[in-house]
Amino acid sequence: MERKDTIRMIQAGLLLLLSVSLVRGQPYVVKGTLAHADKGKIYLAAFYGDRFSVVDSMETETGSFYFMLTEQHKPGVYRIIFNDLYEGIRSENLFIEFIFNREDVDIFTGDGEGGLVPYFAGSVENTVYHEFADYEIRYEERILELYRTLDPPEPFNPLYEASVQEYEALQRERTRFIDSMAAVYPGLYVTRIMNAFRSPFLPGHMSHRERIDTLKTCFFNHAAIEDPLLLHAPVYSFKLLDYLSLWRNDTLSGEQQQEAFTEAVDRVMVNVSPDPALRSFVVEYLLEGFEMLGMERVQVHLADHYLDETCESDIAEMVRERMEGYRNMAEGKTAPDFVIRDVRGENHQLSLMEHPFVVVMFWSTTCEHCRDLLPRLHEWYLEENHIGLEFVTISIDTSHAQFEAYIRSLEPRWITAHEPLGWEGTVPGMYHIYATPSIFLLDRNRVILAKPVTYRQFLRAVRNPEP
Repeated sequence: MERKDTIRMIQAGLLLLLSVSLVRGQPYVVKGTLAHADKGKIYLAAFYGDRFSVVDSMETETGSFYFMLTEQHKPGVYRIIFNDLYEGIRSENLFIEFIFNREDVDIFTGDGEGGLVPYFAGSVENTVYHEFADYEIRYEERILELYRTLDPPEPFNPLYEASVQEYEALQRERTRFIDSMAAVYPGLYVTRIMNAFRSPFLPGHMSHRERIDTLKTCFFNHAAIEDPLLLHAPVYSFKLLDYLSLWRNDTLSGEQQQEAFTEAVDRVMVNVSPDPALRSFVVEYLLEGFEMLGMERVQVHLADHYLDETCESDIAEMVRERMEGYRNMAEGKTAPDFVIRDVRGENHQLSLMEHPFVVVMFWSTTCEHCRDLLPRLHEWYLEENHIGLEFVTISIDTSHAQFEAYIRSLEPRWITAHEPLGWEGTVPGMYHIYATPSIFLLDRNRVILAKPVTYRQFLRAVRNPEP
């Protein structure tokens, strides 16, 4: 009787495993051994959009790991993340990157000159992926070396002409390499990645400016943003950054730079397929990036022209509210009046300040850029302030201890206040603050003259302020 019960239990267990397999799809195994891995957690992370997210983890004693994936896990780029212990030195958050394309993946590592070298037993997908990655590294190193020798052009110089020929030959060789790989392995996920990184041919005799202008126009000609499956690989986020870098120009004013990036955004969106997931990712990625740069006009342009067609209603509504706040606090608008108490217990009303110019700055100790910028602004305030400008700096730190510690080290001579409610405080809310630092240069009538983000932009703004 006991044996029959045991058999029934085994049968029930097998049926349960079968039912789980039917629901989740065929299981795939990602396993291997990491040389020198420290005991503890090993993580499996998947890529989507512009970041990796942990999808599973396990404890290891020997560096061995074993994960199961199913049909529900999308093909794409994954990472095994671990800590390394070698010759008594511990290194944290090392990773092995690989492609999962609904096949078993067996990974082991060996020692190489640059550290751990991954090997993939029987995985053509990952062998080709790492071959392509190694090829790209060598290609970029050599092409950059040659690029430095090509500007300015030196016709009739034998060394220059030799560099031109090699520069052009390298580009043609890269195209042949991708063509051959795509022809031999048309069904691989890595082939999608390689095709997405195709680039236009640039004649070696071009000047630097001509190359930039050509790439602005032709960058997406051979590889538009059109494959939704590549949202699961670090492809489109890289291409967007690469393209936008073509439009960055340190000689432009803040307003001119925003105009340039606005044109870049329009050119990007023309080259994004109608696929909703792709367009949503691109718009949200650009909005987040230009928010970090403090470029409100570009964000408003994105929201006005591309937001409704891509984002979910709740996200779109939140962004629209934020864009309306940016419009209300644009240059030429009148900044809200407020009364705030400084760290000495004195009250200050903005509209009653008699200085010809006032800077209202919101900052936080958790903002690295703020910590770098504040001492430079304070030095200018003490030594170069010849226009009668006053600073009102408002910390939105929720930790009073962190705020006090920083103030003790800086010892500011200007008006310093602390908003303990942080982003939710009254004055940050009135000024629609969503990022730090946020800086407003005002005249005596509280008209917003400029909104610098960097020290250079601040110097440019105060050089010839217009009250």
